[in-house]
Amino acid sequence: MTVVSEELQRFIADYDDLGINLLTVDGRILLFLQQRKQSRIKELMLASGSSYRGFYLALDRLKEKGLITSVMDPEDKRARIIQLSSG
Repeated sequence: MTVVSEELQRFIADYDDLGINLLTVDGRILLFLQQRKQSRIKELMLASGSSYRGFYLALDRLKEKGLITSVMDPEDKRARIIQLSSG
């Protein structure tokens, strides 16, 4: 039997309430950001294990739900950084 921390159980339950299964591309994106706090798009896409199209569809869904934000990388104006929304 796997023991899951109460914090992780709450984290998963919060997203279940929003209709997001954390085993999906959307979920893998959220879990990666939960651990790292922010990520450049390329790194996040690789971590999600998704196709280009599937990744961007997932990003759009998460943005529409207000769960993530995208900001310009201050070190490289061509790059975008994705992070969990603070709300």
